[in-house]
Amino acid sequence: MASEDDKTEEPTDKKVEDARKEGNVGKSAEVVGALTLTLGSVYLLFFSTHTTNSIKNLMYFSFDLIGEEMNGPAYFSLFDASLTTMLVALSPLFVLIVVLVLIGNWAQFGFVMNPLKLDIGKINPLKGLKSLFALKKVIEALKLTAKLFVIIVAMCLLFLLTGEAFLSMMDKEFYASLESMIILISYFLAAILLIIIIFAIMDFFFTKHFYIKSLKMSKQEIKDEYKNMEGDPLVKGRIRKLQMKMAQQRMMQSVPDADVIITNPTHYAVALKYDKAVNASPLIVAKGIDFLAIKIKDIANENNIPIIENPALARALHDQLEIDQSIPEEFFKAIAEIFTYIYELKK
Repeated sequence: MASEDDKTEEPTDKKVEDARKEGNVGKSAEVVGALTLTLGSVYLLFFSTHTTNSIKNLMYFSFDLIGEEMNGPAYFSLFDASLTTMLVALSPLFVLIVVLVLIGNWAQFGFVMNPLKLDIGKINPLKGLKSLFALKKVIEALKLTAKLFVIIVAMCLLFLLTGEAFLSMMDKEFYASLESMIILISYFLAAILLIIIIFAIMDFFFTKHFYIKSLKMSKQEIKDEYKNMEGDPLVKGRIRKLQMKMAQQRMMQSVPDADVIITNPTHYAVALKYDKAVNASPLIVAKGIDFLAIKIKDIANENNIPIIENPALARALHDQLEIDQSIPEEFFKAIAEIFTYIYELKK
């Protein structure tokens, strides 16, 4: 098993795809949260007049109850108004949030279907306690602490800048004061959203880096993966040898049917067969160099097949043509002379 220090290579596409199938994807919760809060706020501010008016009416209704005697009907009215607002006014927002969560996850790692599996090891308390102090968990805690610290500092600065506006609301009419309060709260929400977006962008790149680092492979793992995908080179080499051996056996079985063997005379040998009823030009039925050339000539001698020495032609036919390939036009003249000579010998 490769140690973490040996894992210096970038993960292959197969390693990333296998991790995705197992549900191991690089996901930043900060990005999903920032996207949901930002677009949800934009929807409430600019595209949801009915929703915002319903929330305002609920707030007005609640403030009108201040100082009133709260009895059964009053509690029922407040509950009915709150429930109606939640179901009717906020339902589009709830649907939007679900859609944004799905889009936020899909934009980061695509669509992944991972069947649920019960892993008893994950509910082991000792293992959970160990993971609590893992480096990733510590970094997540530090990020959350930093984000809260920045938000608190930003809120304090905004409160110092808007303190006079808050105090001036006391001298206004109730509904005008409520409108001013909503505007000031919007400033605070905008500042919080800006901080969340900045942290989400940072977290996205951090998560991507940490995810790729967790999938890094050693050189041996890459070699093993290649073997699994392409097959063991040693096994493939043996298969190729067997295929070549079988091809050579079939080729040698065709030599006795040849009409002529052209040699150079020692290193190259090419066997030709010509049947006017089947082919318009001669075919190469066998060829070889060195040991195979000697074997082809031995079979030719055993079967009384003429052997013609023509070094240039033998080398050209061997290098340019394959088994069972017809002789091209450029060799017709030289081949015709050889077959004419053979026919004269047979007569």
